[in-house]
Amino acid sequence: MFGFIKGIIAYKNNNVVVLDNNGVGYEMIVSSMCFNNIGTLGEEAKLWTQLNVKQDEITIIGFQDLQEREVFRKLLLVNGVGPKMALTILGGITAQDLTVAIATQQADFLKGIKGVGTKIRDRIMLELKEKMEDVGTAELTNVGTPHSNLFDSAVAILMDWGVQKINAQQIVQSNLTAEDTLETLLGKAFKDMGR
Repeated sequence: MFGFIKGIIAYKNNNVVVLDNNGVGYEMIVSSMCFNNIGTLGEEAKLWTQLNVKQDEITIIGFQDLQEREVFRKLLLVNGVGPKMALTILGGITAQDLTVAIATQQADFLKGIKGVGTKIRDRIMLELKEKMEDVGTAELTNVGTPHSNLFDSAVAILMDWGVQKINAQQIVQSNLTAEDTLETLLGKAFKDMGR
């Protein structure tokens, strides 16, 4: 129906974004990572879209880029993964890193994502191994800088737990090493916070 929607951010709260396009407000549900990266009220943004039709409602799901939308669509092919679970996963790991993790069968990259248990992780690895080839793969992002995908993923997850963005960034930065996975990094971060 819509390929993408471009407009001014008129509303932003709890992973819901409204883009004002020529006086029409398009409400979209987005992943927490997309929500944190999209910008602030009054700024222009462009979100790629997926129409989600259920028996009792129609929603638009927004994505920061085409790869995120494509990975979302692939996740929906997995038995037991619906739109809500797929957005939760994309809120905890970038589309690029998830693509590589599946291609290289590194299920550990999904550990620590709230609501994603061992069975779902195993299903994703098994059912999508052959289906991710057309999404495109790249080497896993280096994790040594504050702008890396691992850093951003960890910050987004801590923010989902109610930690303020600046505090989450400081906690992640002080614990991040080149050897970390998302699981080990979050383990250290939660220990640091006394949780």
